[in-house]
Amino acid sequence: MKRLRPGFVLTLLLITLPATAAENTDASLLQVIVTYQETDPFLPWQKLQPGMRTGYGVVVGPSRVLTTEGLVRNQKLVELRKPMTGEKIPASVVIADCTVNLALLQVKNLPEPSGLLALPVAVKLDRKTKVDILQFDEISQIQHGDARMVQVSMGALPKAPYQSLSFDLLTDLNVNGEGAAVVKEGALVGLIMSQDPVGRIAAMIPYPVIQHFMRDAGAAPYDGFASAGFLWSVLVDPAKRAYLKVDTPARGILILSCIPGTGASEVLKPNDVILEWDGHPVDNMGYYEDEDFGRLAFSYLIKGRREPGDVVPVKIVRDQAESVVQLKLCHQDDRDALIPENVLGEATEYLVDGGFMITELTGRYLRAHGTEWEHVMDPRIVHMYLAGKHATAAPGEHVVILAGILPDPINIGYQQRFRDEVITAVNGQSVSNMTDVFRVVDRDGSVRRLTLKSVGVDLVLDQDTLTKANARLARQYRVPALRYQLKEGQNAPSANGDSGADNTGGPKKE
Repeated sequence: MKRLRPGFVLTLLLITLPATAAENTDASLLQVIVTYQETDPFLPWQKLQPGMRTGYGVVVGPSRVLTTEGLVRNQKLVELRKPMTGEKIPASVVIADCTVNLALLQVKNLPEPSGLLALPVAVKLDRKTKVDILQFDEISQIQHGDARMVQVSMGALPKAPYQSLSFDLLTDLNVNGEGAAVVKEGALVGLIMSQDPVGRIAAMIPYPVIQHFMRDAGAAPYDGFASAGFLWSVLVDPAKRAYLKVDTPARGILILSCIPGTGASEVLKPNDVILEWDGHPVDNMGYYEDEDFGRLAFSYLIKGRREPGDVVPVKIVRDQAESVVQLKLCHQDDRDALIPENVLGEATEYLVDGGFMITELTGRYLRAHGTEWEHVMDPRIVHMYLAGKHATAAPGEHVVILAGILPDPINIGYQQRFRDEVITAVNGQSVSNMTDVFRVVDRDGSVRRLTLKSVGVDLVLDQDTLTKANARLARQYRVPALRYQLKEGQNAPSANGDSGADNTGGPKKE
């Protein structure tokens, strides 16, 4: 069991509540004002125009404020504001985990007395109990609104392709910012992530996820949430169940594949059928009966009930016989995926040579093409992402693509035809990531020819005019550096947490 920092625990326990719960909760809510800036996914040497977001945070300890990760993503400046005041208090991000949409802020130079009170996190909530949503109104006063829980599920997060425990609340309040606090009897029940303005249904990050996040945040290093490392599908087809000799009615899910290097790859095989996970029977749709929340996706047993490093018993059917295996859970880094999500939008490695823009494929790059990206992108790229983004044949393997071509006389005939093409070789040398690309280019001095997966002939650049063309391209398209390469041993920042369960349909990942 992970040991917590004593000081942080005491700040949550030694809280003197005021005379009324309403006074306590009102003194815990802050407006969070974020100035942010993102890297251009299509021209990675550029920054997009800065923007501003506003939402809310809740004081959870001395100089500590809890808010949503989506609110502070790509932040350049974070400021806090108390009710009925224009004064802004600077803050910094301590931990941000996009797999559960939570972030912890550190307040800088908090004036004393601040008048702020730390709010404890709820331990349990009756599903029939009404709760109170807190936010600022148009004149910066605390506004309250009633809500009641209508659904508990492992739902998709609004700003990241992951799933996490989510409560849906029905409320008449028009929630005007993410991070709005949900409270009950002087304790924090959750934070609002988003709201459907038509149905008045608000999605909330609930107290179990917050408890888990705060527990990890209080014991460095932050380990994130657990993952098992396999892809699975439902098992409802009677013919398939009969073929696999699964006699237990309405039970069991089918293992499709295991991710190399995970606990699942050591004890599970494709076509194994999971009947029980950690002592809980799993039905043929992947659900179990949770003691607190009723019927729930079994992924909560991994992400919600356990920690990286825990070992869980798994009852399976393999080769027509039942057995129990011991599976060690892990923490998966997004960068290890064949196609990383790069949800946070950090700068990616790239090379521009003769107008050819070479980089690695990420989920963020695909989604930057709009909400209909699955229909506007090359179907081969879409299939590669949906079917194989979590699989890695070798450590460090990624998908290298020709993202586009900057028009110039040196590439006439190419620029209108080739974009979003998978590159298999540079100068005749096979490449599986940008490190390979840089190695080949450094050896040969330039890109001479590209081999594309979907084209039968190579794309060739005129070496006699390449130097002048690169100078012209850099000047015309304002490219400050024709290549961006991480230094040896340097890792680009990544989303804290595992690579998540996708919400795009098809196989499920745990």
